[in-house]
Amino acid sequence: MMKVGEVFLPDDEDYKYFKNECTNDDGWTVCYDKSSCRVATKKSTLSAFDVIRVQSEFKDISADLLYDVLHDGSYRAKWDSTMLESNDICIVSPNSDIGYYSVKSPPPFKNRDFVTQRVWLDYGRNQEKYILNHSVNHLREPPRKNFVRGISYLTGFLIIPKGSSSCTFYYMTQCDPGGSLPAWFVNKTSKVLVPKIIKKLAKACTKYDKWKSKNDPHLKPWLYPDQLTVPRLNPADLGTFNAQETLTASADTGEAAIGENAVQIDDLVRDD
Repeated sequence: MMKVGEVFLPDDEDYKYFKNECTNDDGWTVCYDKSSCRVATKKSTLSAFDVIRVQSEFKDISADLLYDVLHDGSYRAKWDSTMLESNDICIVSPNSDIGYYSVKSPPPFKNRDFVTQRVWLDYGRNQEKYILNHSVNHLREPPRKNFVRGISYLTGFLIIPKGSSSCTFYYMTQCDPGGSLPAWFVNKTSKVLVPKIIKKLAKACTKYDKWKSKNDPHLKPWLYPDQLTVPRLNPADLGTFNAQETLTASADTGEAAIGENAVQIDDLVRDD
């Protein structure tokens, strides 16, 4: 599928591959299974960090509603307490863009950021919907001071409708957060942070329609490409991308020695 550093527009076979990774349990080990949220991991061939996959049943939340909430960056700033910044850099095609995203890490870990190409595909009302991303190098967003640049090899969402008012949500990420995070942090992220974020996402869905009615209710560029306002991609703005060099540049962060008792990881995702 996608290769880091390459601007790429997937075809139907690529989306089928992603769906199979989400729905086929071969090779996956379940590490959390409670309250309609199931988290599984498997070894990655590209990184020392496991691939993480989440499956969650969203009752009384339609596929269309969840798709809107995942896309709406302005609304995400209202409900996602882990997000620091998100902005679109340029348009690749009517269903693809390149953007910058930064995320909080619990102190004393350093915050992470990513520059990714995102693609999305909506097969129609009450049909499957996809949002995928992978890392690229856009010269307008070089590595920032006090952030560790992470790598997304392949991260995405799959939404499968279950009737008109419920859906199954899949989230899969194959990424390397860079730096020198200890193994316990990654394990606890899978079992503690991910379920809390899924719970917050479901709650955010129940409040979206009311919020959207007062905040540019007709603005949904993920559905209406003519509403996209950022400039088109200039190929000259793409730099080369070497995953190993990116990871090596941030390797000496001193994070590996941080003990579990020194970090309040449970407080990273705030309850409303």
